[in-house]
Amino acid sequence: MAQYTVQPGDNPSKIAKSFGMTLGQFQKLNPGLVEWGSGNWKVLFPGQIVNVSGVVTGLPPETVATAPTSFAAPPPWMQIAIMEVGVQEWTNGDNPRILEYLRSCGISGNLLHDETAWCAAFVNWCVLRAGYQPKGSAKVSDWWSWGRPVAATYGAICILQPLTTDQASSGHIGFLHALDATNVWLLSGNSKNQVRISAYPKNKLIHNAPYRWAF
Repeated sequence: MAQYTVQPGDNPSKIAKSFGMTLGQFQKLNPGLVEWGSGNWKVLFPGQIVNVSGVVTGLPPETVATAPTSFAAPPPWMQIAIMEVGVQEWTNGDNPRILEYLRSCGISGNLLHDETAWCAAFVNWCVLRAGYQPKGSAKVSDWWSWGRPVAATYGAICILQPLTTDQASSGHIGFLHALDATNVWLLSGNSKNQVRISAYPKNKLIHNAPYRWAF
């Protein structure tokens, strides 16, 4: 058994094929990469170390020796989102930053003000700024099938059901920051009218693939 450093563009199938392994063999060598119960693969990050069969060639010895044993670079949209913490609605007038989030979803006219629900617009803006193609919608329910499903992973887009009995509410959406026994901690917009990190009960997660990834 050898170790391989994940490169940009790698995925489990690609790595397994490169080393003449089946996906099942790769999973057996890296059981921690698959979420128990759901069978979903966790996202691989450039720089992460995984186990492979055979011999890894082409890397200088010092690179292998000093490589970290575990590494998960924050996804680029998460790095952008965390810089927005503290952005909030204005009591008088509209915060131009929130209007920028909304414009990324094509919102204009009478709906372009910071009291329009903007949690999905914030996610859209962050994904777009990171160089990926977002859903382009400020409606949470439009994101339910966007991207691909993944296990609970730092930076995954997390979708919640409506948090009130108001049927007009479409739920809440944000980026997964942490988990505890009963809550998901999301970095999200329009949380108490601002961008912040806050807890939401796990029982509010949508039932089918609540965690989504941009690629």
